Amino acid sequence: MTTSTDVRARRPQHYQTLMVELQEEAGFGTFRDILIFAAAVGFRAGRRSSFTAAAGDPIRYEVLTVPVYSEALINMIAAASAKDDPEIMDDKRIEERVKIFEEYANGGLECIQEQVNIRHQSAALVVADLVTEALSDSGGATAASVEELLGRTTW
Repeated sequence: MTTSTDVRARRPQHYQTLMVELQEEAGFGTFRDILIFAAAVGFRAGRRSSFTAAAGDPIRYEVLTVPVYSEALINMIAAASAKDDPEIMDDKRIEERVKIFEEYANGGLECIQEQVNIRHQSAALVVADLVTEALSDSGGATAASVEELLGRTTW
């Protein structure tokens, strides 16, 4: 996908302390990793929250999408959020997709902070619980019958 070199993702100032705690104690190597995780949490929880005050330097899109899956996550969140607007995936609308990503990341940070406050636990423990919960809720792969596996096969 062709991107503008000037597209950047912001970090919400309000959660800067939480992000530092996540980086230092929860094993996140970079703020980029925290935003990716937080966006997934926010999307899963249906929490999208805009913000105006940003912390530090924004993260260049090329850096944000270094892990291959992160660009797919950004695009899937945007596509799911704009169900009736398939044009959201146009290269010209990358800034809009990044804004949607930022808002879900902010919503995810809200969720994490709430859980830290409610549980009176460290952010690292909250993250571990969120991951465990997500994995146990997914149910994993289910067995398929031979008919299901071969049902669409033509010989």
